[in-house]
Amino acid sequence: MTDPTNRSLEAALLDQKVAGMFHGKQFAYVPIHRDEGKAWGIGIAVANERGYHAVDGGLFQYESRVEADVFCDGMNRHIGLSQQQALMIIASSMRRQVLS
Repeated sequence: MTDPTNRSLEAALLDQKVAGMFHGKQFAYVPIHRDEGKAWGIGIAVANERGYHAVDGGLFQYESRVEADVFCDGMNRHIGLSQQQALMIIASSMRRQVLS
């Protein structure tokens, strides 16, 4: 798995922007399905926060889920997450909120 930030200035800039926006939180890159344009994009899932934050812009849109997965897996590895750790963060963002 290659680190996208080693071959793409845009990926390196995205890494820095996301790190600043979610400083102090656990987060993971996640492929997301889009309705318009290219079918797949990327989002940021934050641990124990419902949903994800879509990354807008044409640079991070892909024709297939496989392409989006490769990018997200590489970015997650870049920020020090194993696949299992990334999946745990993503799963925590899918949990249903419990009303008290």
